[in-house]
Amino acid sequence: MSRPKVLAACTTAIGDTMFCAPALIALGRSFEVDVLVHQKRRHLLEGNPYLHRLYPYRNNPFSRSFLALALSGRKYDNVVVLHANDDLVKLLTRLRYGRAANVQGWNLPGLKMEALARDPAVHAVDERLRLAQWAGAELQPQDRFMRVFLRPDEYEDAEDWLKSKGMLPGRRRVGLVMGASAEFRRWPAERFGRVGAALAKRGVEIINIGDSNELDLAKRAEEAAGMEFHKGYNLGLRLLAAVLARLDLIISNDTGPLHLGQAVQTPVLGLFGPTDPAKVGPRGPRDRIIKVPPTCEPCLQKACLDPVCMNELEEEAVLEAAFKMLDMRS
Repeated sequence: MSRPKVLAACTTAIGDTMFCAPALIALGRSFEVDVLVHQKRRHLLEGNPYLHRLYPYRNNPFSRSFLALALSGRKYDNVVVLHANDDLVKLLTRLRYGRAANVQGWNLPGLKMEALARDPAVHAVDERLRLAQWAGAELQPQDRFMRVFLRPDEYEDAEDWLKSKGMLPGRRRVGLVMGASAEFRRWPAERFGRVGAALAKRGVEIINIGDSNELDLAKRAEEAAGMEFHKGYNLGLRLLAAVLARLDLIISNDTGPLHLGQAVQTPVLGLFGPTDPAKVGPRGPRDRIIKVPPTCEPCLQKACLDPVCMNELEEEAVLEAAFKMLDMRS
């Protein structure tokens, strides 16, 4: 007997895709789950045994027409919009399904779409799990944690890659994630550099994690540190996840690798200013958070060009937390 069918949508950034992962697993235990996922993030969901099929999504008319054709033979009991932009509605008008729900405020009776009330105090993972419950999924305690499903050979490839960079096994490894999509989420690169240098003096191998448009941050960090760090830039998402899994600690701003690190069970030290870690922060038993309150009221967020609140976060506090976390890891 075939299982009920669910179409889930998570078509945005790395962090948002990771926040959706627990809900997808919960849904997959009870339903046959197809997923609309941003084409650049689909690798994060590959290998997930709870999912039936991934449909790469791009936010343009051609992609939506292609998906409508690909899904024309499917009839879904439920559509669950875990996280997506508003243009997804244009695709829903062309699909066949019984009912749909979201937490983005779309009350669309003509599309049989209801908006669940949003709780600003709820973590983004739990918010998406509520949608899974709405569809009929039964939750388990472990569903509050994110997961990426990596193969054994991917861990081996990551270890080989790290060795090729001079990061030999037997020494503790710490990743620094200095970038973020918005300036107001960034701790100064110079402070990352000095923290990295202090760790390196204790025999810790340091690797900067990011992409090529953040090379200026690496340069500033290294100048402040007075030394060069290993570099992990422009890694594919699967290799990035596996590399993060081989580290002992990740020190990160509120950005994608922070969430990806949690999904591979590496301890994460999250640095937060205006954004709320209760909503988007790490919450694993070995994770830690350092938060400073926002300076401006209201917070300018993406319009902020001088994140003075993040400047209030002291290097000593980050170093103290990092050393404690490494000692616990040992």
